[in-house]
Amino acid sequence: MAALTGATAMKSPEQKKNNLRLGLILASVALVFFLGFMGKMMYLGG
Repeated sequence: MAALTGATAMKSPEQKKNNLRLGLILASVALVFFLGFMGKMMYLGG
């Protein structure tokens, strides 16, 4: 685990860009699941 934290301690601009991209992808996936769940609840009435 120490090697992993050591690798993330040095953040290059490239790493920050990759982290932002990954964060946006994960957020969009979560949003799609949430919207799908809400749509199902409204369409099927719970």
